Amino acid sequence: MSSGESERIAICCVLLDVMKAMGAEDDIEACRHYQSLKGKMNIADSDFEQARSASVLSSLVVLKGMHYNKKMLLALTVCDFYSGYTHVPLNFRIAFETLMNAIEWPISFSEILTISRTE
Repeated sequence: MSSGESERIAICCVLLDVMKAMGAEDDIEACRHYQSLKGKMNIADSDFEQARSASVLSSLVVLKGMHYNKKMLLALTVCDFYSGYTHVPLNFRIAFETLMNAIEWPISFSEILTISRTE
């Protein structure tokens, strides 16, 4: 498996986990920043299928070594999911910051939300 393929599957695994935690299989295509992430990473439906059998922990290890531009797009995409709430629950904010720390991209939810709104 190439590094690009393992990164795509890892991203999809994390996104699937985020959607599951929210209690909905939301349409990822509706997320504003997902289109940029999808284009940069060349994500296909088959990557999501492979991600269903991947481990979130091993995915975090892969994402840890990913380029910071890709980490930022992942952060913005996750923020898009969460910002659908009028008031984002504390557990989602903590989950976001835990994810970012795990992949060594220490940005707070407040910071990414500000960036997301200015784009």
